[in-house]
Amino acid sequence: MMLLRKLRLASFLLLAGACMAHELEENRATLVLRDKTHVSVTLYVALADPLRLVLAPQQPLPEFLAVYSAMNPAELQKQLVRAQSRFQAKVKLSLPAGGEISLTNWVWPDARKVQALFQQRIMQAVVDPAGHSHEDPLEIHAEVVATVEITSVRVQFPEEFGKVLVVVYRPTQIWVEPKTVSPVIRF
Repeated sequence: MMLLRKLRLASFLLLAGACMAHELEENRATLVLRDKTHVSVTLYVALADPLRLVLAPQQPLPEFLAVYSAMNPAELQKQLVRAQSRFQAKVKLSLPAGGEISLTNWVWPDARKVQALFQQRIMQAVVDPAGHSHEDPLEIHAEVVATVEITSVRVQFPEEFGKVLVVVYRPTQIWVEPKTVSPVIRF
């Protein structure tokens, strides 16, 4: 019994060193104006720490990763839905003149994908305890369909996401007829 406790403590300390050395990856958002009233939003977020801050704020990151990576996927999904609801309520798009625009059709990574991410972080810490622990951001999708023309917006993100780089664009669309070469496409 004592040996098992020592092994757990040693594993925790090993994970703690590598997980705490982690620098937050660049969280970013892409807003694309699809037509006059439709904006698609894609967030790329390193989710481990934001999820920990919402689901178990007193738990150190290594312990959180160990517990949640071993959790039953159905139970993890329940926990993720709770965090996702909080995040969704804090992502806000508004028109500069006033008035918030509701984001809909949220698509989040499923529990298995999040759990695989946590397990990957743990394995990185085991393999290279002194190395930089890297976490690929996961994609989150939503959209806005407004009743008025959208010419500009303001955006706000949950504080748990940290600093978020926002990329905004409006695609240019052209038709290319069969057996023809398109006109010059400029970027």
